[in-house]
Amino acid sequence: MSKLDLFLVLEDWEFHFSGVVQCTFPRPVYDHCPILLDGGGVRRGPIPFRFQNMWLKEEEFKELLKSWWQGFNFSGSCSFVMAAKLKALKTNLRIWNNDVFGKIGVNKSLALHKASFWDEQEKLIVLTMEEVEIRKEAKDKFEKWTLMEEINWRQKSRKLWLRERDKKIGFFRRMANSHRRKNCWTKIKINRTWKLEEHEIQGGCSQRFPELANRT
Repeated sequence: MSKLDLFLVLEDWEFHFSGVVQCTFPRPVYDHCPILLDGGGVRRGPIPFRFQNMWLKEEEFKELLKSWWQGFNFSGSCSFVMAAKLKALKTNLRIWNNDVFGKIGVNKSLALHKASFWDEQEKLIVLTMEEVEIRKEAKDKFEKWTLMEEINWRQKSRKLWLRERDKKIGFFRRMANSHRRKNCWTKIKINRTWKLEEHEIQGGCSQRFPELANRT
């Protein structure tokens, strides 16, 4: 792909789209590759911060987290210091995630493309030791990003399951509350007289029910 096969976008436009990926297609006839800009969907608002389980698979992540936390220096009340440290830690984690992980799907595709390229080259020529090592490194990266993607999707699926479970629990709670309201007496008619007050209803029931029981 040459320098002409590129897109020019503004920062404001890129901010409103998440997961922007540039893809190239084969060029059987034309001088340049047809290119596709996949926006990945409109960004509805600020992305909420979430701790990613895949971070724990990265070596020395816990030590890095500890060094960040101990390196923060804020003064004030305990609650203020805690909130300030968490805010600073969130900023560091966002930057670190973009630098180390970036877009997992793109990294996985690039690693697979690189490994496939050297596999095809091996059919034509004998690879040198350096080229074999490059292919091995690409395959290792592909396995790594595949694992990270699996962990990421597993975490997302668990969140969806919890969200659906909360919806179902909320439904049953609403049904139970509605039944409770239906089973609640707001008035009762005893001897052709309506009893509206709570103490009148209690007294009327305690007096009326024994009379009905004696009749039977």
